[in-house]
Amino acid sequence: ASTEINEALVRVGPGTPCGEYLRRFWHPFFLSSELGERPVVIRILGEELVLFRDKSGRLGLVHKRCPHRQASLEFGRCEDKGIRCCYHGWQFDIDGSLLDAPGESLALNRRLKDRVRLGAYPTVEHQGLIFAYLGPPTQQPEFPIFDAMTFEKMERVPYAAPFRCNWLQVLDAILDPLHTSFLHSSIGRVQFSEGFGEVGQIDFFDRNAWLLGVNTRRVGDNVWLRVNELVLPNVTQAGSAFAADGTEVRYYGRSSFTRWVVPLDDENTTCFAWANFGERGDPPEWNTPEGPELIEQGEVFDRSYEEKQRSPADVEAVEGMGPIT
Repeated sequence: ASTEINEALVRVGPGTPCGEYLRRFWHPFFLSSELGERPVVIRILGEELVLFRDKSGRLGLVHKRCPHRQASLEFGRCEDKGIRCCYHGWQFDIDGSLLDAPGESLALNRRLKDRVRLGAYPTVEHQGLIFAYLGPPTQQPEFPIFDAMTFEKMERVPYAAPFRCNWLQVLDAILDPLHTSFLHSSIGRVQFSEGFGEVGQIDFFDRNAWLLGVNTRRVGDNVWLRVNELVLPNVTQAGSAFAADGTEVRYYGRSSFTRWVVPLDDENTTCFAWANFGERGDPPEWNTPEGPELIEQGEVFDRSYEEKQRSPADVEAVEGMGPIT
């Protein structure tokens, strides 16, 4: 039964139970800073799509292949309105409606516009992350705005962290409060503050669509709690932590991230996130070009194999289990 449950949870392609469930939510899937004037191919929930920004500044997320002759729209041209296929010039708006079919009569153009449509998904661009909703239009929820997205005097720096394994292994690592006492503290170098090395009392609290994992530790004369928060299905936030000596309150502690664990397919995952800097997050001086990568899960992703062996971190732990375990 456990194998069957595991399979059901990690298979995320179109038509799978978990894939269809995840499609009922908004997910970030691209960084605004990485989208230029040309279309790009993206992968999310086992589906290859094309993302583009037309010359009017609007975002489009559409099926990869033109419905006319199946040419890939990654080679299309962004127009003032929508995208034009490179092969025969068919032009589609960001909602997938056909705008122009060159070389066809006016009468046929009218009929084609009524009958032909390119698959398209709604998008929202928010604070440097591009989100999409891939589910049924009739069940589309409002775009979620969480408290962590609205705190004032905070700078939210978007970033993406790839993992070569299924999404559940990554989510489990984020929510697991015990592994910080070993993987991030005693196995290699101390990756977090020394207080994380203490094995504390672990409690979980079910709040319907929310799950709270609380690790209570005694450090010297102080007792402090770190709360890992999950908003189903894949939004995570850590908060309510003290500094190692118990003297300074940090709302998010050392790892001030707001993260979505997004399956690209069954065996590849990306965490799309904000690193939070300011009064309620990490110190502003940590906000350097390498900062989000350096402090994400206590590691740098492009380390040598020897460095990974000397001080393994979450990437090594979850990828080392295999793509699907």
